[in-house]
Amino acid sequence: MKRLQTTKQLRGKYNPDSILIAIDKSFKDNLDKLKSSLSDSDSPLKKYNSDLQFSLLESQISQNDDLIEEISLTLKDTVYFMLLSKKDRIHVSQTMRSYHSNLVKNQLKRVELLLEDSEIGSPKYGHDPTPKHKGMNQVFHILNRVKRDLELELSYWNHLTRTSYLTGFQTSMGEFFITLKRLGMNQKDQITLVQRLFDTFDVDWDAGERGNIKLSLQQPALSNYEIIQRDLRQISSTFFSKSLSEVLVLDLIDHARIMKKRLRRF
Repeated sequence: MKRLQTTKQLRGKYNPDSILIAIDKSFKDNLDKLKSSLSDSDSPLKKYNSDLQFSLLESQISQNDDLIEEISLTLKDTVYFMLLSKKDRIHVSQTMRSYHSNLVKNQLKRVELLLEDSEIGSPKYGHDPTPKHKGMNQVFHILNRVKRDLELELSYWNHLTRTSYLTGFQTSMGEFFITLKRLGMNQKDQITLVQRLFDTFDVDWDAGERGNIKLSLQQPALSNYEIIQRDLRQISSTFFSKSLSEVLVLDLIDHARIMKKRLRRF
């Protein structure tokens, strides 16, 4: 049987940490530039005053500076992708997707291997009845819940569209567009704002027509965002179990949420 790689070994193969570090650095180094573009006198955001912000934003932002800060944070990953060439954007997306999909496959296989042997920790001996191993029984209940969640996650990865030089934007700009919608920004201003950002950062993409931004970026980004939110909402039902305590189930749910949010950034 082919030896399964551990998560640590996969991390060594794909080196995802180098990309995550680069994202943090690029955002820190370019935050002032980003805020300057968003707050420029010609920016569509200038049309939305503090009263409108207060009534529509969930965080109840009352100052324009706070609004710029809020929107900037939604573009952390996007800033990194805006600084890369088309070729490099494809490479990063492919690398992170390969790492995450293989991570899910390997973890699922390891859980399945454990669940194949119901006598772990309590092997039967002849015809003598063996007391049920209560501790391992709980472990198996937990592993079955984790297995179900990993199966759903693997289904997500198996149905992803082909990676392109726009994938990084499509996966990272969902919350940005959702924030603009909550602010009440119309479609025209949203597209203008994206065009201004791309011009500011000299993005390697001949977008040109405004329709390209709507069809190739906005719609896919919103679709990806909604899929992720839908799956996050379904986690509770995935881990529901009468055999596990409420505290333990809530802990499993929290970790599943964290995992999904981290994996699906790319």
